[in-house]
Amino acid sequence: MVALHVYDPSGASEITRLHAKRMASLDNKNIAMLSDDMWQAHRILPMIRAYLEDNFPGIEVIPETSFPMGSTAIDRDETADILVERGVDAVVVGNAS
Repeated sequence: MVALHVYDPSGASEITRLHAKRMASLDNKNIAMLSDDMWQAHRILPMIRAYLEDNFPGIEVIPETSFPMGSTAIDRDETADILVERGVDAVVVGNAS
């Protein structure tokens, strides 16, 4: 008889830090766009910016061109410092298309 061994590759990850609480509204908030500079981000992020500005009163969206761009650049303490200095309430990061 042949034995067949089946392994479950799904595994598990320990959650050590939760995401920030969600905001009740984006109205009158200061939102930053950070680009990982992949998957046509230069096309979709401006569309997201326009949608936010059209649909949330008083919102200010700081474009991705105002910040370092690229996966390694947006993952630095210096970039986080810039966001804090700009008084950002939330960040739209990267791009998935």
